[in-house]
Amino acid sequence: MLSRVSSRLVPFLNRYGTRNLHVFPSVRAEDTANSVVSKLSKDQLKKREIRRLAQRKAAARRPASDHPLYMPVMKALRFLRAAEVGQPLSQQTLSLTAMVISERGAPLLNGNLVLPKALKDVKVAVFTNDEQQARMAREKFNCHLVGGSELVEEIKQGKIALDFDKSFATPDIAIALASQLGRILGPKGLLPAAKKGTVSEDLEALLSDSMGSLPFRQRGNNVSIAVGKCSFTDKQVLENIVAAQKGIKLALANQKTKKPSLLGQTTLTSTHGPGIVIDFA
Repeated sequence: MLSRVSSRLVPFLNRYGTRNLHVFPSVRAEDTANSVVSKLSKDQLKKREIRRLAQRKAAARRPASDHPLYMPVMKALRFLRAAEVGQPLSQQTLSLTAMVISERGAPLLNGNLVLPKALKDVKVAVFTNDEQQARMAREKFNCHLVGGSELVEEIKQGKIALDFDKSFATPDIAIALASQLGRILGPKGLLPAAKKGTVSEDLEALLSDSMGSLPFRQRGNNVSIAVGKCSFTDKQVLENIVAAQKGIKLALANQKTKKPSLLGQTTLTSTHGPGIVIDFA
């Protein structure tokens, strides 16, 4: 048998040479065994996960100033504003991203923030026949439209444009609103209703919660929140960052888990700028 194979190979080698012949080394049984990647047991995987979690927790407890990309917030804002020079004003958003270190199975963080300086001006309409409530809406919250029955009639006649984003009302005018403006405000989602939580005797509390309110939710291992525009003053950005810090820590305190999560590295960045590590946790 071997002699037949050899006799067939000799003409091939004489014609093409040995350079086109791939020679495979012999494979020993022990080499094959070493090349197979051994699978980790469940206990080994669990220990590795615990070790990595401990490392992330230890890193979270280190001061932010130890990081090579750390800057105080005021200095970071100067760098980020410089990175946005020449960019459209609508795209110059400052965002804060905080790393969350959680145990396996821990619920994701979520909540709402009330920023002292809202990123977007929200136009609010207030319907009330209570002059005290109306004065508060005008003077304290600078609401876009404030009025009672006369405002309802003007909207009904088409004298006032429906250019507001939210609306609230007191119970004394809610029924009139539903009957006279239901078909006008309802399809636009602007009709105040008790079920929606936009009708109340205490409009101040409603307005405080809604003006500048910003929902947030953990995605993956991070929470990211837009905290300002480059056009904001340093004080306004700092106040929004403090509000974000309070909101995230409140969400941590309310997290339903045996071992609460930790806040790790936090970066401040702009739309076109780099991420700069800041003090936050």
